[in-house]
Amino acid sequence: MRSGMIAFFAIVFLLASANAFAQEKKESLSGGAISISASEKGFFEPDTAELALAVETTQKSVVLAAQENAQRAQTLVGALEGLINGSAGDSIKTSKYAVQPVYEWNEKQKKNVLTGYRVTNEVLVKTHNTEAVGSIIDKAVAAGANRMESLDFTLMKETAYCGQLIEKAAMNAKQQAQSLASALGVRLGNIKSASPACGPVPRTGTGEFAIMRSQTPAKTPVEAGQIELKATVNVVFRIK
Repeated sequence: MRSGMIAFFAIVFLLASANAFAQEKKESLSGGAISISASEKGFFEPDTAELALAVETTQKSVVLAAQENAQRAQTLVGALEGLINGSAGDSIKTSKYAVQPVYEWNEKQKKNVLTGYRVTNEVLVKTHNTEAVGSIIDKAVAAGANRMESLDFTLMKETAYCGQLIEKAAMNAKQQAQSLASALGVRLGNIKSASPACGPVPRTGTGEFAIMRSQTPAKTPVEAGQIELKATVNVVFRIK
């Protein structure tokens, strides 16, 4: 009889300890937080193109190099103006002008010798008609441009598109947090903090390159492709 009572009290003690542990665990989670990070991607057609075209001239004297460059740059700008729609927000402007000495190695003197000067005039063309980029390049080459420093496609509505992606990412974060809270046996409380971020995913393959004059009248094909935007939301939920 005595041993039976001891066993009974032992079972009661174990059950009480388990309940206390469960309650302690729940209370330890209460007041804590769940941190969730969610992302959302989207692909969009670019609506703006920016081309950096340059005229580069080299002469023995800096005056001759500058004069030749000025004439060719004026011809370039005049040729491109017909492809630019100012009322739509298109523009042409000088973005860079540089004068550099040119040196060549002289074997007899065993040193670099000044042989002339190089003048570079870079023109930045911005257009919202992305289908005209190929024609702009062809026109520029015909007008004397011999370098293309860069070609970038962008989105004027990037902020609006990012807002849509951030909203979707936030909903995903909330769903994930609710699933995790349910698995842990707790309830979500108010949001402790939230930090969104959004921007285009970098594309490779851009950079400066020389423009070679072609003997054929073939039109330059330019495919803008799509711009990928990625939104990420980091949210911390309080636990009830």
